[in-house]
Amino acid sequence: MSLDSLFEHIHKLPSVPAVVAELMASLENDRISVHRVSATIRKDPNLSLKLLRSANSVRYGVGRNVSSIDDALLLLGFDRVRTLVIASGMVGMLKDVPGLDRKTFWRESFMVASISRTIVRHSRLEALSPETAFTCGILHHVGSALMHIGDPALMGRIDALVEQGAPRAELEANQFGYTFSEVGSELGRRWRFPETICVALTYQDNPLEAVPFSPYAAAVHLAIGLYRNIANGRREEHALGEMPKEIRRPLALDLLTLYEEILQVVRSDDELDIFLS
Repeated sequence: MSLDSLFEHIHKLPSVPAVVAELMASLENDRISVHRVSATIRKDPNLSLKLLRSANSVRYGVGRNVSSIDDALLLLGFDRVRTLVIASGMVGMLKDVPGLDRKTFWRESFMVASISRTIVRHSRLEALSPETAFTCGILHHVGSALMHIGDPALMGRIDALVEQGAPRAELEANQFGYTFSEVGSELGRRWRFPETICVALTYQDNPLEAVPFSPYAAAVHLAIGLYRNIANGRREEHALGEMPKEIRRPLALDLLTLYEEILQVVRSDDELDIFLS
């Protein structure tokens, strides 16, 4: 199945919620006002409710009740609120994909997102956005969902082999002629996501091939490797020590504080149930 043929199946995916599309576009707009973001979120009552539930969860406990979008913006911060709504919208959009375990899919996506955000937060490079890194992590595997829609039987066979240690990208390229990274990037462009995010999705498997260097692709790559090593039984400390230096070094990371914070992130309870409800 060609990439163009695959995208003929895109009609089976719901449209990106208008609120999510607007907030996604605003990631590259430094001048957008808090009032505009608040008004945008309030257009979608379901996303507003999930945001407030998340804001009042243990993870974001702020010592007082968060009862309005303006309260959430004040207490959690503009960027964090924006990415929480984007994440909630994406989770709500992808339901009942053939052969895809929804909870497993999004648990990995949220953990990769949280680790990517932490990695970027501890980079000494200038002008990086931890919340953009989080968004890239949430979306890193979205191409796989479309591939499951296009050919659920073939993707099921690939998934089974990947669980036994086979390389996903190699199998997908062999069978389809492209990988979920390429599909995710093209999907992002068709949904008019910022190019920074599309580039990160393209090069998440091989971040050193991106010219110019994409710190977000590198962060997602490191986050995926760390998450999967831990999921496969490696101790967190050992998994951290195995992050590839050639990808880690261009990010100019403060390793001491990074390691300390990532240990907290990977051991914390996630908030996935709020978004899946």
